[in-house]
Amino acid sequence: MLLSPVLVSAADSSFKPFLEISEEVTDNILEQSTNKNTEYITRIRPGGTLHYLSPLWTWDTAYTFEFRNYARNSKGNEYNHDAALKGNIALIDNFLFLDLSDMYHRVTLDPSRNVATESSLFLNQTDQNIAVISPYMLWRLRGENTFKTGYSFTDTRYWDPAGIEKQEHRGFADLTHDVTSKFSLNTRYAYTRLESLPSQFNRHDLSGGFKYDYADKSFIFGQIGNSWQQFDTGLKVNYLFWNAGVTHDLHLAVATFETKVATTEDPLAVSTKETSYSGKLEKELQRGIIGLSASYAEYVNMVTNLIDHSTLGFSAKLRYEVFQNLTANLSAAGERFSQKTAADYPYRFTGVAGMSYALKNELTLGLTYSYVTNQYELDSTVGANQINKAIVEVKKSF
Repeated sequence: MLLSPVLVSAADSSFKPFLEISEEVTDNILEQSTNKNTEYITRIRPGGTLHYLSPLWTWDTAYTFEFRNYARNSKGNEYNHDAALKGNIALIDNFLFLDLSDMYHRVTLDPSRNVATESSLFLNQTDQNIAVISPYMLWRLRGENTFKTGYSFTDTRYWDPAGIEKQEHRGFADLTHDVTSKFSLNTRYAYTRLESLPSQFNRHDLSGGFKYDYADKSFIFGQIGNSWQQFDTGLKVNYLFWNAGVTHDLHLAVATFETKVATTEDPLAVSTKETSYSGKLEKELQRGIIGLSASYAEYVNMVTNLIDHSTLGFSAKLRYEVFQNLTANLSAAGERFSQKTAADYPYRFTGVAGMSYALKNELTLGLTYSYVTNQYELDSTVGANQINKAIVEVKKSF
């Protein structure tokens, strides 16, 4: 009882609830090329974020509950959840720690597509839950060396029957050496055992890398290694993987280039390797920001050694504060997807325009219009579909 006031006073916590209400109208709810159906969607989203920091515990949580009503009954009422929990517990001060996390999100069945940029709220999507528990130890070695050893268990589940659920056991060891305050070296080893209903495998990963901050807002990093993967069926696969990038302040703008080869979560596959390249150029304006970006990614099924998905994308964005509290947003994007079946559209073009106005007491009004077209050919709209969508939104933070 005597210690309780001390612990409470040493903790730093903040809770931020909010409520979003929006009305959405779309002229093509099922994204068809003919026989379009107009739909009016009411979305009510209460939620909140919680941050808690104490000498022993750190927690960051976010949760949003969403109710959707489709006025013309193109789909039944939906009750959706989006949650993120991250925590760290110091079991033994400065030595033994425990990481905990749980992520519940809506994702697409195709890893080359991002649910945040999809025009549909439900087509080819499923709910995903990934829970992780990871105890680890930090060994303080002589000099500027840190040795981290630990274990993690990851449980992945889907609410679509086609989703492949997985359980992963992973042991790891990371050694980091700070040569200077701006230059560091690291080497890593990890052993992974993954189990799922279709198949299981063991994987060994060994890598080394560096990071160098060579100027203000400018740095370069690189990590390269090799992975040896053996499936219970007898199939053996090994490949190089890497993660490298550079961010450079050009004074007029900040340029970033990154490339990565790594395993990624695929709802419809046991093991998928992603190879990606991306670059962006952003310039901060006096009252906003403007940016250009390009990216390419391909996804290889490690069991079949075939490219399951790939995507090439270009985008531009502009955010500008027109008046005090009134902000305008513009964006445009073009994407080229690999074509899995004859029904899939390989080309998608998107344009979005929006405005938001911040009132008193953390009340925000928003208006957004978007246009999306999916096409079979780059220079032809034969058989294409178009989706026009407008959203009016009110958000209140407490």
